Amino acid sequence: MCRQVKKEYTVLIIGGGHAGVEAAVAASALGCGAVLVTPSVSKIALMSCNPAMGGIAKGTLIREIDGLGGVTAESADATALQFRMLNMKKGPAVWGPRVQTDVSEYSLAQRGKLSDAGVRVIQGLVVKLIGSTSRIQGVKLSDGSEIFADAFVLATGTFLKGMLHRGRSSWPGGRRGDTSAIALEQDIRDRLFHVKRFKTGTSPRIVRSSINRSFLEKQISHDVKFRFSWSSKKGVENSEVCWLTRTTGETENLVKESLSRSPLYSGRIQGKGPRYCPSFEDKVTKFPDRTGHPIHLEPMGRDSRVMYLNGLSTSMPEEIQERIIRSLPGFKKAVISAYGYSVEYTCFDTGEFDNTLKLRASENLYVSGQILGTSGYEEAAATGLLAGANAARDLYGMDKIVPDRMSSYLGVMVDDLVKRGTDEPYRLFSSRSENRLNLRQDNADRRVFSLARSLGTLSCVKSEAFKDRDKKYNELRKKIGAKRLKGKSVEEICRRPDVSPEKVAAIIGYEASGMDENEILTTVVLDIKYAGYVKRAQKRHKVRSRYGEVSLECIKDYSTVETITIEAREALKKRKPLTLSDAELIPAVRQADIDSLVLYLMKESVSRET
Repeated sequence: MCRQVKKEYTVLIIGGGHAGVEAAVAASALGCGAVLVTPSVSKIALMSCNPAMGGIAKGTLIREIDGLGGVTAESADATALQFRMLNMKKGPAVWGPRVQTDVSEYSLAQRGKLSDAGVRVIQGLVVKLIGSTSRIQGVKLSDGSEIFADAFVLATGTFLKGMLHRGRSSWPGGRRGDTSAIALEQDIRDRLFHVKRFKTGTSPRIVRSSINRSFLEKQISHDVKFRFSWSSKKGVENSEVCWLTRTTGETENLVKESLSRSPLYSGRIQGKGPRYCPSFEDKVTKFPDRTGHPIHLEPMGRDSRVMYLNGLSTSMPEEIQERIIRSLPGFKKAVISAYGYSVEYTCFDTGEFDNTLKLRASENLYVSGQILGTSGYEEAAATGLLAGANAARDLYGMDKIVPDRMSSYLGVMVDDLVKRGTDEPYRLFSSRSENRLNLRQDNADRRVFSLARSLGTLSCVKSEAFKDRDKKYNELRKKIGAKRLKGKSVEEICRRPDVSPEKVAAIIGYEASGMDENEILTTVVLDIKYAGYVKRAQKRHKVRSRYGEVSLECIKDYSTVETITIEAREALKKRKPLTLSDAELIPAVRQADIDSLVLYLMKESVSRET
């Protein structure tokens, strides 16, 4: 279904970050008048942490956003400085595309997308929701003005009672230089919503010219003409170099000696931080015997004078941060342009929202981004798109849409957040999906096309472009299926681990005339290569759905289940779930762990019978 412009209803989005932009564009795509309220128009879609988009699973999610009609992928392509494909030591099913991005250009690009979509942007701070919780009618701004609408999306990021910490200093703010939404947070608490406190952090920024790069290792970039969006006419071109250094024993010792001055370890921060993006203080404390932690130097923009130190998130006092940085190889004379800090913020607790991202206690209030308990720009953008689309669909009396975890990472994330919840900022990983061999970045448009049609967020232009790619896909698939080589079908040859798309093209005499054809060839070959694994994953999913109430009481020691993660093993030992269904609800237990438990129980059953 193509976009239908009606403008009968208005969806108001609170927050102009990555979630807010996609929510506004999605609501507008469905014909609603979209109004976005943000404290600072100049900071729309600002990357307040690392200047990059994508990564393992995250990069695939950006491609899903593009397949759903979102705008994140197009802006990431247009402002990219360097491209890397992560996880290439493993199979292509779990590769993670990632680009370094010009922070200022990206923000401008997303502001342009809002303008193109006809979104009305208002600069202001929302201090209160107007109306009963069951039916919100409008919002009140700090200047006393009021704005009324028909549906609302909360996309407040880290701004809900945001509190910044550095050393022994603490001050209100959603990020450095911004206002904290304290009054709005209190209004949410007064409405008796269950909330919790999370925290995240950011690294220092360094003046580029003050770094001695002769001590640094140049980070490998990949020149493969990758693009996140199928609408982009050309692939990413590498125009900037990123560098790598490592911490020293002196670095770690400085932190160990100064832990009492860290707000994380002095007890001033109560919020739970992200396990997979820890502060440097956590790294040193949890891995006391390790030295040489990698620190990536990433430019904040094209020819930017400032570099971001990815991997050195810290809230130590300024003087300690200076000593830490100057202990790094090549940083003896480094000049700090901005110090790192931690931010503590409020988000909704598990059970407050459903899998359409609507708050259960309200008819017309939706949530997206870090207020759900997520972390990362990509997770925020994807949930923003879904929340904005469902808010608009509900106004028109259309069925609200729930993504399927077997066909998208968006579905995995929403299902995890609603069913399991999270006791720390949620980060998407390929291992969270039981169908990850099918949830690849190369086939994202094919996987989410039916979801895009259901949502109604895909433009006619993008829809027709997909149909053209789909036609070429089917023609190529048919050609491969009909071709034989030395008595063997080419499909059978495709399944060999050492057979690449390029080899298949040579066998069938296929000459790609552009990026589309190259990408389609890759998808066809990988679909054939992984077909058997995908069918088995789907079968296991059905089995698990049927046998959710199977008892786990026979497992006395989870250390004997060698194929589950250490994190899952610890959580299962602590929580002692009675059934598989109970185990699924534990945040630390991923779908891959559940699969391992099913296989373990099956083997134990066979062993007892024999």
